[in-house]
Parts: sequence; structure tokens; C-alpha cells
Amino acid sequence: MARQTKLYIYDESSEIDRKQAAGRFDGDDDVLTVGVRFGVNNLRKVFEALSNGNQTFNRVVFQTHGSPGNIWFGNESVNTTVLKTQFNSFSQLFPHPTRIYFDGCNVAEGGKGTDFLLAAGEVFLRSSGGETFGWTTIGHGVSGWFPFIGGHTLHFGGSDTLKRIRFFSGGSPDFPDSWIP
Repeated sequence: MARQTKLYIYDESSEIDRKQAAGRFDGDDDVLTVGVRFGVNNLRKVFEALSNGNQTFNRVVFQTHGSPGNIWFGNESVNTTVLKTQFNSFSQLFPHPTRIYFDGCNVAEGGKGTDFLLAAGEVFLRSSGGETFGWTTIGHGVSGWFPFIGGHTLHFGGSDTLKRIRFFSGGSPDFPDSWIP
């Protein structure tokens, strides 16, 4: 079995996210897929188990519903405060430059979205930097699974609807090289 260097976390309580996760990475031995059903505490337990197992990753996808500055697991949100208070001890999971993608509608929208991406980078990317990115718009749902677009939601507007923040080692943002529409 290949070493798993990519982490795919999805909201197991969402039928849409659960259907999308089914088979999404079949055949990709380097992807660890984890469903989270019961909110922040369950997500934290996942991170604790990964840390205790000395897992490391350089790519992460959070497939959840979103709102400005929030990703959702069931009816609980992970926001800037939750990231900083509940997940600040897991940067060892990301010892190399890491890309963290929040695939939830409008999670990166406005100031709250920017603050969320900044908090995620400051918390998770302290070791070697990397980037956080997410959508600034509500996507347009399509039924089924479309491998050529990567999921069930389309975000029109291209780079104008995606916000990306790059981070140096230590978790400080690289604003000249970040992309904040």
C-alpha cells in the first residue's frame, strides 16, 4: 500500500457530500478518506487519531457545506475561533508545504472568509507553509458525480470566485503572493 499523503475529509451527515465521497478516490492509494458526522468533537478526534498514528499529509480537502468563514459538519460549524482553540496542536500533520482546500460554498467570502483562511494557515501550516483556498460564491448544484469537474457543485467565474492565501514557514501569510479577489 502506498503512503497516504492526501487527506480527504467530508461531512458524512450530508447526503450530497456522502454520495460524492463514495468512490471519489478509488484507486488512489495515497488518499485517506474520512467521514465526519458529529461536528467539531468528532473532527478533533479524527485529528487526534491521525496525530497519534504519526500520519503526515501535503494535500487536504474539506468537502462540506459552507458559509462565509465556516465549514459545517452536521449542524456544527468550524470557524476561525474553533480552528484557533480546538485545532492549534495539529501542525505536525503537515510537516511539508501543504495545500488545504475548503470545498464548501462561499466559505472564503468576504472578511470572515479571509479570516477563516488565515486562521487555517496559521494553525495548520506552521511547519513549512503552504496555502489555503476556498470559494467566495455559492455553487450551482448538479445531480450526480462528474469526475471531470471534481464534484457536484460548479462555481462560475473562475479565479474571481476562488480565494487563496499562501503561507511562509511559521504560518505567516505571504500577502504579495496571495490571491484575494
